[in-house]
Amino acid sequence: MIALFDIDKTLIHRSEVHEKAFSYAFREVYGVDATVDLIDYHGKTDPAIAREVLSLLGLKSEDIDDGMDDFLHELVVYVGKNIQYDDIRLIDGVMGFLDALRSASACMGIVTGNLEHIAFMKLERAGIAGYFSFGGFGSDSPIREELTEIAVKRGVEMGASGRIVLFGDTPYDMMAGAHVGALKIGIAAGRYGEAELRRAGADHVFRDYRSPDIMDMVTSQQF
Repeated sequence: MIALFDIDKTLIHRSEVHEKAFSYAFREVYGVDATVDLIDYHGKTDPAIAREVLSLLGLKSEDIDDGMDDFLHELVVYVGKNIQYDDIRLIDGVMGFLDALRSASACMGIVTGNLEHIAFMKLERAGIAGYFSFGGFGSDSPIREELTEIAVKRGVEMGASGRIVLFGDTPYDMMAGAHVGALKIGIAAGRYGEAELRRAGADHVFRDYRSPDIMDMVTSQQF
């Protein structure tokens, strides 16, 4: 089994430092005061979030392009300097569920809009980085569907095989999972509820990982 997880609202509740990093980098590189809360950023990649915010503020596309590499660099630098102060909490039941997947010999990877360095800093801070050895990240592509393809390819190159299962909290995750033929598990711990996730194609939806049903899927090898 290849088990792919989003990070924010799927494995962890939030990273305040990551959110603040955007505001810092907006000021440092583009000279504007802005936050990610100006847009609906859930399920989007870091570069796509930055572009959408800056476009909303009226910056020209060419000016955004000129500063994007520096912006992403500052994003990583800020998180690296401040992640030690971040209060990152796991979604309920995550650790036990990851242990169960490991016991079932699942190969676990990440599919996230986070830049790769930021993703692993957050996972390390949360104490779960060791479960994941590959992934598709916002630094690979701004297009969410491409990230699942990249993650699966990297997993297969490392010897992973079997059914693909994707865990995510947004409709974007569900659509990206469908792109690679994955079994799609919605985690309704964030902005989107069960109805919205099912409309987006979720095969199953859970509030967190404490449900006996989701654990039974692992122990009975329904995945």
